[in-house]
Amino acid sequence: MLGQDLRFLPAPFVLGDRLLDSQHDGLLECLDALKKLSGDSAAYKCNEVMSELTGRMAQHFDYEEAMMRKLGVKGELFDQHVAAHTEIMDEISHIHLTSISGGYGATDALAPKVSGWVLSHMMKFDLALKPLIDDANRRA
Repeated sequence: MLGQDLRFLPAPFVLGDRLLDSQHDGLLECLDALKKLSGDSAAYKCNEVMSELTGRMAQHFDYEEAMMRKLGVKGELFDQHVAAHTEIMDEISHIHLTSISGGYGATDALAPKVSGWVLSHMMKFDLALKPLIDDANRRA
């Protein structure tokens, strides 16, 4: 299956595309880091983690959209998935800017909200790609 042991990605979320699964794992790693922030330096560390998370999400969404095109995903399924990416990036950018100005606490408001978006997106949209990825892997 994968050439690495994923630290955060539960087995049901493994889609069978090495890069995609690695990117998901990286997103969950950032979310875990966000949840663990505490102490005097939490606000500064929060900004670092949010910067990393935002960058990883943008890179991941670009890859995922290119992969969906390659798999032949079209129409409403593709459009809804891309619209969800755009919405998440708009929201995460807004939250990131708000967190920079001290508008959110690192663990009490920010982490659960961001984690919820990422996990909800993975369950609603990304898991639907698994049969297509499996089929492509069988044909390869």
